[in-house]
Amino acid sequence: MNEELGQIDADLKGLFVESKIEEMNQFLQEQPDNTVKELCDYNWNIIKKYYDTERFDLLFQHFTFVAYTCFMVEYSYKRGLILDEVFQIMMMVYNDIYELKRSQH
Repeated sequence: MNEELGQIDADLKGLFVESKIEEMNQFLQEQPDNTVKELCDYNWNIIKKYYDTERFDLLFQHFTFVAYTCFMVEYSYKRGLILDEVFQIMMMVYNDIYELKRSQH
C-alpha cells in the first residue's frame, strides 16, 4: 500500500473509531473503485492471514480493526466491487470470528 492509500486508510479508521459512519460513506463515495477495492483487499488479507493461522488472540485484541475491515467488505460488496460468492466466504470468516469472540465471555 502506498503512502496516499495508507493515509486514506488511516482517515477511514479514525472515522470508524469515532462512529462517524455517514462521513465514512460520503468519503468512500468520493474515492475511485480501485482505491476502495485495494483498501478492502489489503485489510481483508490481514484478517484472513490471522484467521487462517488461528491467531484469534490477535484478532480479539484488535477487534475494532476486525469490525472496520468488515465494514469495508460490506461497503465494497454493496458498491459492486466484490462478487457474491467471495462476499459469502468473507462473511463466514467474520461471523466465525464474532462467534469465537462471543464464546469467550
